Amino acid sequence: MSTSARIAVALGPLLGVLLLAGCGGSGDGTAEAAVDTPACLASLTPTAVPKDGSFPEDWPFPDGTVVTGTEQVPGGGLAVTAQVGAEFNQVLPFMQHDLEDAGFVATKGEAERDDAEATWAGHGWSGTWAIKESETCKGTTLLQVAAVEQ
Repeated sequence: MSTSARIAVALGPLLGVLLLAGCGGSGDGTAEAAVDTPACLASLTPTAVPKDGSFPEDWPFPDGTVVTGTEQVPGGGLAVTAQVGAEFNQVLPFMQHDLEDAGFVATKGEAERDDAEATWAGHGWSGTWAIKESETCKGTTLLQVAAVEQ
């Protein structure tokens, strides 16, 4: 089994649980806000992504992302939970194209009407990402990224 496949098997259930959990978290980090940010994002408590080498420091998040939690992944790595102040159909092209332009290339994935996920690799890291249209904060998208250093 390839490294990407092992990561997808290990991190897939975690991403599913975290996306279902929605928002939450605590901390003192901040995120760049979009111009027309939905009001429901104001109730989120931003969390900083650790700068301890457990997550790629050059990972690009879509504009308007509020990181709401981080969690160590069993076996190493970090999962980041966030909410993006943009519709799913605006976030999906970022995940499919801008990440690749930044060197984080999807190795396998699928997209449906209101959710998408992929395994990726780049810059000495690999992992998974998943996005889902938020049911509780209209006009926003839930985002999960799990990464492990190779």
